[in-house]
Amino acid sequence: MKKSFYKIAPIVSILVIGMLSIGMLEPILPLYLVHIGFSSKATGVMISVLWLGMIIGESSWGYIADKIGIRIPMIWGTLVSGIILLGFLLSKGTYIAFITILCFGLFRSSIIGPTRGHVGKHAPALKKAAFMGIIKVSMGISRSLGALSSGFLASSLGYSWVFYITIGIYILGGLITIIILRDLKYNAPKLLPVNKHLFLKDSKNYHCLFSLCAITSCEYFGLGLFISFLPLLITQVAGLSVASVGVLFTVRGIITMIFGVPLGMLADRKGKKLLMIIALATSAISMIGISVANSFLYFLISVILFEISLDTYSPAALALLSDSIPSEHQGSAMGIYGGICENTGIMAGAFSGGFVWNIFGPRATFWLGSLVCIIGVVMCLILNIEEMERVNKLTNEINGNKIM
Repeated sequence: MKKSFYKIAPIVSILVIGMLSIGMLEPILPLYLVHIGFSSKATGVMISVLWLGMIIGESSWGYIADKIGIRIPMIWGTLVSGIILLGFLLSKGTYIAFITILCFGLFRSSIIGPTRGHVGKHAPALKKAAFMGIIKVSMGISRSLGALSSGFLASSLGYSWVFYITIGIYILGGLITIIILRDLKYNAPKLLPVNKHLFLKDSKNYHCLFSLCAITSCEYFGLGLFISFLPLLITQVAGLSVASVGVLFTVRGIITMIFGVPLGMLADRKGKKLLMIIALATSAISMIGISVANSFLYFLISVILFEISLDTYSPAALALLSDSIPSEHQGSAMGIYGGICENTGIMAGAFSGGFVWNIFGPRATFWLGSLVCIIGVVMCLILNIEEMERVNKLTNEINGNKIM
């Protein structure tokens, strides 16, 4: 257990730095875009372009990390992301802004998939969900600090200062990454023989992965709405301050710190599909709560429910996937999952939410999110992901016998 922790600690620490920057930028990006003249619909499209870059990048960086090692992706995800974000801030013209935000999404995604793959490779077989929960907690801590500071910085100094500080953290993180990972070789370790029965080229596992992807996209559709339009709903419709947006996004991280690991451990014990169904149902309820909220208290309750749902869903789904993938392909699998499954849902939520906001009104945007999460519950009940659970049990039994 300790050996596994020491192997993942340096990589997770770099993830924390990257997520601190993302946490600072996330709450104020929609507000900044509206501030410089973008409409609600254009803001949704811009954020969906950011997540398009995340889809392309996260789907690729895990594979790259499996081939050449984790050092290069982590440097690009910190140092290079900071330089590109500076280009976005200084860009003149809509087209250049769209190109730079696409590139920013492409490169900032390079720390997530490789980190998940690294953790999946080194985590104990029977504690995969718990270790994935550690990632969630680490991300929650950094996002909380970033969100809390960004809200107050934007209120007191303006949006530009949030960008400059975020850029500084990215660049500093890149330099720290170069130092921390200086002893790691560019090339990945020699690949181990692959058990063909546990690799995703098995058609049954492909169907299970497709089902898992479809369900995950429903859960993360709500996150796309949350990231893109909750700040606008709070400030423009409910009339609350920008600082309150930062506080609510900070609460997300605090909830993750509290529940991330325990919920991962619960998924290891009670079954991952059950936890995923509960998470989707909770997300649907929280989306309804956001749609009818008018005060800070109601927003707070809804945000807490939504974050608990994510903390319930993510470790369970990631562990379900990780257990059915051989160790030398963990980065590729986690990258595909994050890029195609999670980020596609986020991008779809951001893109469609802008049109719903303009046509049917702000509150209808979150009713849409609730409907999609309910569809996810139905899919989770109908689609066959139990096959992955059975493969997981077989894998764990084999690993247990080897240890004995």
